[in-house]
Amino acid sequence: MAMILYGVIAGNKVFMDKCSASSLIEGKNIKLTKQRKAVLESILKRDEPFCASDLYESTEYNIDLATIYRNLEIFFNEGIVRRVINENDRQYYELACEHNPPHPHFLCTSCGKIYCIKNISSLNKIKRILPDGFSTEQTLLQFKGLCPKCN
Repeated sequence: MAMILYGVIAGNKVFMDKCSASSLIEGKNIKLTKQRKAVLESILKRDEPFCASDLYESTEYNIDLATIYRNLEIFFNEGIVRRVINENDRQYYELACEHNPPHPHFLCTSCGKIYCIKNISSLNKIKRILPDGFSTEQTLLQFKGLCPKCN
């Protein structure tokens, strides 16, 4: 089943237009090559989770898929993107910047759409259930089921 990406559950799309390719790598241990800049600019144009093939199809600069995979791994290791869903042998990512804090996702098992759930207060409540002495490095919360259109 092919993944179809949609947007935010509330119906509003979230545009992350406050970051630039150069600001995302500032202070990171990577150079901003032409190819990396093209991939980052393609990521910045997105308001929903994406996979490597999405970037391959939309990047304006001619970049092969292997280079996109390598750059996504570098961006992940540097905290520029985060992994959100791995489904049907495809890893989906989203921008990890101050304008897009971590949030849960919902995957419709019928149509394959991925919805961002932007209610951050619920995520903070979930983090508080950990016993004393635990510290969180990463929180991943994913729901699977049927979206309103498929239900």
